[in-house]
Amino acid sequence: MSGYHDRLQGTDRLLRIRRIRKAVFAGLFALGIVLIFARLEGEGASLKPFFLPVNGIIEVALIMGLTASIIGLFLRNLEIRHALRDNQRFLMAKSSMTRALRTAAFAIGLAIALLLAITPALATTLFSDPLQVVSLKPNGSEVVTFTSPDALGLTFVTYATVGVTNGAASVEVKRDNMTAGANQTLTTGQRVVLSIEPSMWAEYASWSLVFLNLRNVSTLVTFDLQKGIIPTLFSTVPFLVFLYGATQIGWWLVLRPIRERTKVTSQRSAAEIDSGERVFDPSAPISDAPPTARPVPMKSSFVEPPPPARSTPPPPPAPAPVVQAPTPPVLRPTPRVPVREPETAETLVRKAAALLATGNYEAALVGFVEALRLDGDYVPALQGKARCQERLNQHADALETYRRLLAKDRRNVDSLRAVARLHMEERHWRECLEAVEDLLRLRPNEAAALEMKGDALTNLGRRPEALAAYEAAATVDPSDANLRQKIEEVRVDVPSLLSRALIASASGNYTAALNLFDDILEVEPSNGNALIGKAVAYRRSGKPQEALNCLDLVLGVQPGNSSALLNRGTILLEQGDLEDALDSFDRLTQLYPNDEEAWAAQGEVLLKMGRDDDAQRAFTEALKLSPGDEGIQRRILELEAAKTEGPDLLEELIHVKGIGRARAKALIDAGFDSPEDFAKATPKSLMAVRGVTRKVAEELLEHFRATMAQVR
Repeated sequence: MSGYHDRLQGTDRLLRIRRIRKAVFAGLFALGIVLIFARLEGEGASLKPFFLPVNGIIEVALIMGLTASIIGLFLRNLEIRHALRDNQRFLMAKSSMTRALRTAAFAIGLAIALLLAITPALATTLFSDPLQVVSLKPNGSEVVTFTSPDALGLTFVTYATVGVTNGAASVEVKRDNMTAGANQTLTTGQRVVLSIEPSMWAEYASWSLVFLNLRNVSTLVTFDLQKGIIPTLFSTVPFLVFLYGATQIGWWLVLRPIRERTKVTSQRSAAEIDSGERVFDPSAPISDAPPTARPVPMKSSFVEPPPPARSTPPPPPAPAPVVQAPTPPVLRPTPRVPVREPETAETLVRKAAALLATGNYEAALVGFVEALRLDGDYVPALQGKARCQERLNQHADALETYRRLLAKDRRNVDSLRAVARLHMEERHWRECLEAVEDLLRLRPNEAAALEMKGDALTNLGRRPEALAAYEAAATVDPSDANLRQKIEEVRVDVPSLLSRALIASASGNYTAALNLFDDILEVEPSNGNALIGKAVAYRRSGKPQEALNCLDLVLGVQPGNSSALLNRGTILLEQGDLEDALDSFDRLTQLYPNDEEAWAAQGEVLLKMGRDDDAQRAFTEALKLSPGDEGIQRRILELEAAKTEGPDLLEELIHVKGIGRARAKALIDAGFDSPEDFAKATPKSLMAVRGVTRKVAEELLEHFRATMAQVR
């Protein structure tokens, strides 16, 4: 019983040691949490703005971990000492030595890697920002804001390198809107290194670089922010990690004698049995003799009887008839119908992507839509759907799909590029500029985005800003010949050329005006003002067809251009094409119902077409918008007078052979207001009215002279 009692006591000791270890580790964990919170409060941690410096957490965690490791090794030593048998001690020592050796190798290797001189330099290179370009307007300023350190307190800005590509500028460093360094002035080609926090950050702060253009020309400034890593990662942290590895090596040295001492005993095949233990039942009988054979029965006589006579065996029975059992039919196993796996959004996207790659855009679009039906937020399906819609020229739907992607991820660069490209194709320059500016916030040095920004600004008439964008793109990609050509074109003073062309056209110098308009259109082929001015010059110089061609170009790009519609309708009216002229003026009044010139021009066309009531309504609308216009008032009075005095004459003219309502109205408008006027007229004066031939003029003279003769 003594051995059994000793084992119970040994097991109880092991359990107590393990309970003590759990309690100690829980206490150390709670103490570590308290120390971490105290360290974070001392370093200014906050939730808004989010700032959680992890350097303090790392240091406290390493110190508490080292303490817990030392205490744990001490308690593990107690467990080994109180183990009951040598084989247990051997196994515990062996596993602990293996774990200690691996842990020490990892810790010492990590410490050496952190202590290498190349590690801080490599980390600084990885975390530093790329070179950025800032365009300064003439005498303008720009402010670049950044925070240091980062939200986790790992990296911080050490230096800022600033250079000027062209022009002159000054730069100033501010910390929380307070000046933190002297103002530096730079000219073309100069660079300066500004100190931010060279060694270690003091607290979380907002920093600003204030750039000021010192000249009246656009200036390009380049800067890059050099970042550093907190120095504790390369001093305190490797020291603690190395100390942890040294502790594990010391533990390995302590365990080695124990392992060697218990190794021989643990290899015995059977353990010794204590004297107080029994391995058998003493009450069970044990026989030492081998088992005997079955006893032979006693015989009644010593004389053996004769053997019995052999009997004849009975005849064998007749064999039963063999009945052939029917062969059962072979049951062939029914082939299993392959179970079709249900379609998922991922499988549908793979199939649709294959169709998209082969150019089958309609079928691919159906596949992407089906995938979105299963998972409405699946990003690859949204991207594929947008690409299909773009290929199918469904630009409005493609824009909506790209906006859904950007609502999920504002930093989706591909979607921003696609939105800007679609707006540029639709000539929505303001929306294109907004999308490009969002793209440049993520990729400030992308030459294609800078060029697209220049195109949008050029079409919006903001040529100085467009020049700055093109020059920034040329700085990033100096080998692009197209950029150099655009820079030369945007440097042309289009407003000045346009003013000179309009003055030449108004003064009758149409050749010079047309040459100036051609110079403008060579730089800006879609300049609507230049095309309209060129059309007016052609019209004034007696070339109405060329003028109409220019106006059609404008309306092809800007279908609602009021000046183009008004000039087109006027030219068609002068050519006698009343239907097309009325169509232009109808579109103009629908788009711009507050334009009195459009209503007045529509009234003139309706008047020439003989639609007096419609013409009077158009003139009335024009008079509402311009109550003091005497010309419109005179037209309305003439129409009212014609209603009271001239209906009989108009009806009489209509019934003359060869005269319709339009010609009758044209004759009255030409001044033939009474039968006496027609009787006194000559064939030549009547033929001056458009549409009146000599035969029609002779018919009119004959009719009205006969009428006047009857009256007399």
